[in-house]
Amino acid sequence: MCDVNTCAKTPSKDAVSPPVDTSINRYNIMNLVFYIINSIATYAVQFGWVDLPDNGTLSDKYQTIITPWGTAFLIWSVIFMWQLFWVIWQFLPSQRNCEGVIKAWYYYPIFTCFQAGWTFSFANEVMWLQLIFMYGILITLISASMSLQTYKKTWKGYLIWQFPFSIQTGWIMAASCLATNVVPVYYEATATTRIVVASLCLAVLIITAFTWLSSYPVDFAIPCVILWALCGVYMELNNPLPVIPETFTVRQVNGVQNAVLAGIALVGTGIVAKALYVLLKQRPEALKSASTEEKKPVASGSDSEEASAEENV
Repeated sequence: MCDVNTCAKTPSKDAVSPPVDTSINRYNIMNLVFYIINSIATYAVQFGWVDLPDNGTLSDKYQTIITPWGTAFLIWSVIFMWQLFWVIWQFLPSQRNCEGVIKAWYYYPIFTCFQAGWTFSFANEVMWLQLIFMYGILITLISASMSLQTYKKTWKGYLIWQFPFSIQTGWIMAASCLATNVVPVYYEATATTRIVVASLCLAVLIITAFTWLSSYPVDFAIPCVILWALCGVYMELNNPLPVIPETFTVRQVNGVQNAVLAGIALVGTGIVAKALYVLLKQRPEALKSASTEEKKPVASGSDSEEASAEENV
């Protein structure tokens, strides 16, 4: 892989590198402004700056059978800090107009609008609306991750440009499942309905992890975050809040926990297997193919014409 700024072939001695555009563009400004907006909107609720319950309080109030362990939500600190680094890095003169910024497009500002909408609709307990905003976040982040996956980069380029989006995409995939399960809890659906919804969401989440693992180059961040979320669900079911055993039978709780454990084993095995497959087969083959293409001689105009004439004869 090559870095976003070093993807071109090695220039000849006489070649002159094109000047780097160091001007600040609209993407740089909007990413910074919307990062600030996103932070204010999120922490206004979490820190009690507005008279609304925080996410932790509402999570306990609308506890689902697949709500992760509280510690699992610490991933938000990683997400916000890494995105802060990303927002600052994109202002470096050499990075302002690089491919990483262009590929990120307007996805961050769009996602931020959905995020703010979800924060306040959830805090106001408008559960059908929070679900719409949550899926808006999910679609935007998947689009951003897929866009950033289409350019070549080194590990440095990946960690700076793609990882901040990928880690949040993986978490929002799990959060979308949780937001979906909150709706039947809010409307006081039966235990059977809640089990069915939870089971379908778990199946979709596991399938999504394997769908992401099937690509090459592969973005391991998303399935790893899904694995993290599944581990959080399993840990919570070891010692759930009283509402869970009050709502579900022991058999139902154990059944969901065993399904989550199976999902952990499947996704974990898939990640390890894919990593080995990439290292031992896909990457060596890709490097060999790239090397062959570089060594392939380019036919001159006269040679091409002669070859064409011979083919015609």
